[in-house]
Amino acid sequence: MDPAALAGLTIYNLPPMPPKWDSIGIFYITFCATWTAIVLAGMAFLWANRANPILKIRGLPLAFGSIIFLHLYWCMAQITYPIGGTMPVVIAYDVQYFVMGIWFPLGIALFHASNSRFLHVAKLQRIHFVGSGAHVRRGCNGAKTSWLCRFRNMDYGKRLMIFIWIGITAQCLLTTGMWLACKKYHPTFGIPGTEIRGATLPEQLIDLGRGWEWWPTVLWQFIWTWIVAPILIWRAWGIRDTMGWRTQTVGCCLSSLHATPMFLIASYVPAFDKINMYFTPSQWIHLSTMMFEIFTIFVPLVQLVRLRTQTKHVTDANAKWESGSQTTFRSSTAVSFYSPNSPASSSQAEKGQPIIYHMNSSELGPEPDSRLLTMTALDHTLRENRSALQEFSALSDFSGENIAFLARVMEWKSRSWPNALSDSDSLESLGEEERLDAYNRALEIYADFISLQHAEFPLNLPSKEMKHLFQVFDKPARVLFGEDPSVNIAIPFDDAYVQSHEGSRPGSNGEIQRQARYTGEIPAGFDSTVFDSANGHIKYLVLTNTWPKFVKEMHQRRRSSDTGRSVLTNESESSLLSRVSMVITSLVRSVKTT
Repeated sequence: MDPAALAGLTIYNLPPMPPKWDSIGIFYITFCATWTAIVLAGMAFLWANRANPILKIRGLPLAFGSIIFLHLYWCMAQITYPIGGTMPVVIAYDVQYFVMGIWFPLGIALFHASNSRFLHVAKLQRIHFVGSGAHVRRGCNGAKTSWLCRFRNMDYGKRLMIFIWIGITAQCLLTTGMWLACKKYHPTFGIPGTEIRGATLPEQLIDLGRGWEWWPTVLWQFIWTWIVAPILIWRAWGIRDTMGWRTQTVGCCLSSLHATPMFLIASYVPAFDKINMYFTPSQWIHLSTMMFEIFTIFVPLVQLVRLRTQTKHVTDANAKWESGSQTTFRSSTAVSFYSPNSPASSSQAEKGQPIIYHMNSSELGPEPDSRLLTMTALDHTLRENRSALQEFSALSDFSGENIAFLARVMEWKSRSWPNALSDSDSLESLGEEERLDAYNRALEIYADFISLQHAEFPLNLPSKEMKHLFQVFDKPARVLFGEDPSVNIAIPFDDAYVQSHEGSRPGSNGEIQRQARYTGEIPAGFDSTVFDSANGHIKYLVLTNTWPKFVKEMHQRRRSSDTGRSVLTNESESSLLSRVSMVITSLVRSVKTT
């Protein structure tokens, strides 16, 4: 090009350039298309299996929404080198400015909202299903009080999204206002003193990518990566879940720490100018985006594949042991948590004294005995010592509602039908008052575990079973516990975690149950077997999901403990580990006698 013509070029009259189809340009296009196809395939696989409990509780719509936002920005960065020069340079920087100022912060905000869901679910599981399981009161009734109380009574997801949209709205206004004020993007208007600086075209190009107008988006990145992310890491560090959710959260947070410092270094350090020609400053941010996608899509995908393998292993174990030796195994496992080899166990147990026995680690193999993975073994634990399984399911598997539901149904049957009467004879054998008592207890179970309006963690039941229980319990539940018209029962819930709507009720669920009682007509279809189908479905979920993880983890803990360690069998004096060890020890000893 003529030197005189080159000297007259500025960012405002620079003609577009042809696309760069050299080896680097072809690499970027190929890499972008390949990775996008892999990400879409992973998302499609997860969405096709979204009914699985380990995916349902994650809240895929929110996670996928953030990934879509971030991935579109990532795609734009990959095509910058080959075709970015085909646009007028000022328009190209305008696009980059608004995407970094609005689009990218929204994607990051949604992503961290999805990550924070992990901490909130873990907190609620601990509150509701560990210890007393008491509900936490909001502190005020949001139905007829101030807007602040109504806001506090909103479910967690809605409150979080309100904060995000307030922040994004402010960011949009700030980004647009600063663009209008800066004359470098439009020389005809703006605040004096904000014009483009530089006598030559390269100097102007450098100044176009710098300046005070870029700092709001840098501030967003700094807040999310160096304030919010470390807080999430600190809060998630002590949680040991079985679904890879903690690994996903910590990994995403750690992988984003480099983004803002490297973006600033690449933008302001002259030594990076040669690198920026091929690897733009924003690419340092997009390295984090790729890690987000790996942890958000492919970690759950691996967990899902492992779950299928685990389910097959459990199914095979049940097919092998339950059919041939079920009767023998059940009779041999119907024992207390005392050493069967100790003659003093029964007498000491009758006196309420703790029994101490020794269990050598050498008695346990590298893997749990497959007979521990059977339904009989699970039933034994649910009858004899379910507290350890309850704690594990709530704190590690985030499915505490399943064990709590099985326990409540078992208790309900034993109290309402102590003689285990069946079907049509069950109601007829009860008096009017007993029938109402049985129905009210069942109504509480429905509200606590099944109702989409009132349950903190509705059970993962098939739509057919939900419809049956809805017909039997929903109208009385609405009368007794309140009604929320925002929930459409006709649509199966697409998320295992549905917040309770406590704002429509004057107090906690337990308080209402003590204050109110249903005295109307008992709907048809209610009998002692009303929960049998749901109970069987949930028990199978526990058998194939939670129970194998519980057995494996406690088996590993037992093997890692000191050889010959004494275990107290008095539950009131034993820790979670010792109580679980008693469960595993009892089952191991019993299966060896079959």
